[in-house]
Amino acid sequence: MTRNMTIRFLGVSIVFFLAGIFLTLSLEEALDLQSIRKNFDRNVLLPTDDLSLKLHKIFTLRAFPSTWSETEKTAEIHDILTLLKRVCLYNDEILKIYKIERACETLRRKFETLPNMPATLDPERLRKEYEVLHREIVDLRKAYIESFENYIDERKKRLQAIFFISFFLATTTLVMLLFLFLEFDSLNRKLKIYLEEREDFQKKLAEANEELARHSEALETEVKKRTEEALEHLKKNPLTKLPNRFSFIEKISTSETASVAIFNIDRFQSYNDLFGSDMGDKIIKDYAAYLRQIIPYIYEIYHLQGDEFAIMEQNEKSSGTFLAMVTQASKFAREFHFTDTNGEFVLQISIGVAIDQKRPLVKADMALKHAKHSHESMVLYSDDLIQPHRYLENIMMTKELTSALKERRIVLWLQAIADTRTKEVVKYEVLARLVGKDGKIHSPYQFIPLAKQIRLYSEITKIIFTKAMDTIERHGLHLSINLSADDIHHRPTRDFIIDRLAMSSYSDHVTFELLESEETENYEEIAAFIERVKRFGVKIAIDDFGSGYSNFARILKLKIDNLKIDGSFIKNIDENPDSREFVEIIHNLAKNYNIETVAEFVSDESIYDTVRAIGITNIQGYYLHRPQPLEEILENKRNGVTI
Repeated sequence: MTRNMTIRFLGVSIVFFLAGIFLTLSLEEALDLQSIRKNFDRNVLLPTDDLSLKLHKIFTLRAFPSTWSETEKTAEIHDILTLLKRVCLYNDEILKIYKIERACETLRRKFETLPNMPATLDPERLRKEYEVLHREIVDLRKAYIESFENYIDERKKRLQAIFFISFFLATTTLVMLLFLFLEFDSLNRKLKIYLEEREDFQKKLAEANEELARHSEALETEVKKRTEEALEHLKKNPLTKLPNRFSFIEKISTSETASVAIFNIDRFQSYNDLFGSDMGDKIIKDYAAYLRQIIPYIYEIYHLQGDEFAIMEQNEKSSGTFLAMVTQASKFAREFHFTDTNGEFVLQISIGVAIDQKRPLVKADMALKHAKHSHESMVLYSDDLIQPHRYLENIMMTKELTSALKERRIVLWLQAIADTRTKEVVKYEVLARLVGKDGKIHSPYQFIPLAKQIRLYSEITKIIFTKAMDTIERHGLHLSINLSADDIHHRPTRDFIIDRLAMSSYSDHVTFELLESEETENYEEIAAFIERVKRFGVKIAIDDFGSGYSNFARILKLKIDNLKIDGSFIKNIDENPDSREFVEIIHNLAKNYNIETVAEFVSDESIYDTVRAIGITNIQGYYLHRPQPLEEILENKRNGVTI
């Protein structure tokens, strides 16, 4: 409201200011009119009267030639011309009337001829000349008066308009001031009511603060109690009521070295998925109770996560006793008999142990993983056994991969796929490479499995696909791009690919190679994806055919265009009759369904001659072309170099 009042007050001030300006203008205009009229009398009316008198004097002198001297004649004519110039100057500066200007010019010419009039001119002729000039002066005076009155009327109208505007603005100011006063009065009443309400609110607030202070004391006590309970609950697993991983780490961090044993139920997730989470929870609770029976009470049992439990010994002198206890307990703990309404089950247990080690939890976990992979019930950590440098390599590669994704150091290498008969390149297969910060080139086998583990694989797919599409659109190459089942099942990646294809006019230059070696149950989703991308002219190839789990009938339903026969059947096809027979069968089946075949791993001329004799459509391998960076291939094409 205060803002509105300010705006209104500003409006009143502006209107009042404008009213003052227009009133001042009207007064100035009135004074100016008065001054103009006086100036007109002084510069027009009086001079024209004098001009008439001067004219009369001249003609009087002309009537009495004896009194007409040259000096008087010259002086009188000069005075007349001066008066005429003065009269006419007013028209030039103020009125600018053409009629008056013409009359002035006529009089000036006649007055200039007066000295040249014959001295013997008869009185009657002289009288007529005088009357003509006098009438013209009178006409000039009348014309001046008429024009001046019109000029004054225009100025009066302007004065009236300015006066009416100033009067209207002044009236508007008064009206606005009246409304502003009424609004101020209303605001004053509201402010008074607000102050009364504020005073009442402050009284109530003071009472509420007193009540709040009383409740705050009680709440503080309750919060302190609940906080202690929450902290205690935070340190225990809600299912087994055993100390959890947080408690374990808090405890073990007080020692530089310690001994740790981790107990883990093998394939627990399978039981959980098969019989449901309720049975899974019962298995965990029963196994926790079983561990409590076989492990001495001097050792605290920690429930680290899900199906994983741990015990520790922080006293270096007792580490031998701890190992002997764990070894003895493992005889009972390695198998756990569980009975349920579904029957009796024997659960296998894996145990990882680290004795008197720095970072004992990490090393016990390494030993546990080794026990699971080697199918041993218990493994004791040792540097020779576990080879921790592999973990360090994974950590370093994880850092390298993360930075490579940010810095776009995932690059394209290409390998040619050529027509078997002519050896002419029909397309290139896109291969991913990681360029290290030191310039070292890393093959996919060094970073793709790790990318899948740390869930960065989809980012690599997007980068490779984007760079491949850019290359196709800029250079017109036909490229074959690898896609996994994970790429297709991952909706954001799938949508990204389809959207990019939809925006490109070169999508018919793309072939997607699907890995047949990857097991998948959702063929419907893959079939739907293939159907969508084929609308953009994309071709579909099955990579590594013959090495996977699917059958030919299922693959035929996918409406593919190419079969890339797995290299394990090609690399010795010239020496192994079984491999050749298998490849011939695949090629003939594909040919019956108008599917082209590609032989991978064609490494020498003997293999090339064999696959050519079979009739394989296209070949790929070191015999024809080794993988090269994209830039080198483009440079070779510019220089006219072929493979």
